[in-house]
Amino acid sequence: MPEALDVTCPCCGTRLKVDPETSAVVWSEKKKGPAQDFDDLVQRAQSQKSVLEEKFARSMQQTRHQKEILDRKFEEAKKRAADDPTRPPHPFDNE
Repeated sequence: MPEALDVTCPCCGTRLKVDPETSAVVWSEKKKGPAQDFDDLVQRAQSQKSVLEEKFARSMQQTRHQKEILDRKFEEAKKRAADDPTRPPHPFDNE
């Protein structure tokens, strides 16, 4: 059984351990960057917060719109079922 290969990504410097039989990454170690300024970290957290709030608002809007669409589809299906003369018999009608 061949031993796992150690590979270093040329773009980001991440070290990867790859299984040669399955070509799957078994282990990875990201290269640690230099320490960042606290103000930069706070600013990044605030920008991520605003992005998350926007995504949440879009998700809520889609959910509201999706409910209306499903209600319309349900009403249309009920109309078609009522108008369809080839409806299957109700199982309790023959008793």
